[in-house]
Amino acid sequence: MQRSASLARFTRAFHAAAVASDAVPERSIATVQRMCAALDNYTGQPGDVAPQMLPACRHLDAALTTARAGPTALARLAYALQELAPLLHWRRKTGPGCFDAPFMDGHANTQIMGPEGLEQRSDVVVGASLLAPQVTYPDHDHPPEEIYLVMSEGDWFTRASGWYTPGSGGIVHHAPAMVHAMRSGARPLLAVWCLWVGR
Repeated sequence: MQRSASLARFTRAFHAAAVASDAVPERSIATVQRMCAALDNYTGQPGDVAPQMLPACRHLDAALTTARAGPTALARLAYALQELAPLLHWRRKTGPGCFDAPFMDGHANTQIMGPEGLEQRSDVVVGASLLAPQVTYPDHDHPPEEIYLVMSEGDWFTRASGWYTPGSGGIVHHAPAMVHAMRSGARPLLAVWCLWVGR
């Protein structure tokens, strides 16, 4: 079997936008290349996921409009993500510090590829996170190594760097178990992320 045409377009666009970024830290190049190479190979199967929207999803169109105004590679990724949008199942983060109303209604996460995605696979998990304006995604960490491809303006935090702004089209790289956070400003924040869970 092969992946769907819409997922194939998304994967190609993600790869192109990630490697085209002018903001890939030198230490992150190998990680980006490894994750993109894995995604280029179809090793999964179609997922059985029911579409689900959350209140924060009302900001998705505005965030995608911002991304479409960016560099060509980022714009193509925005169009590819927009094509998938009606199929996505958006979820809220759970855990300590996640239950105040502004955060609950102001954020949404979705898996595009992975155990709960449109394409089921176990080596790489790809998804997207969306924040409404003026929302902070609290400190968190996870065992897998991670990259974000930033699609609209926002700030990221690590204990080593403090708050910083990678810029639209930028790459954010987190080592395993690195504590990090992110926040939006006057406009919604949208980022596509990739977790490396393979060997």
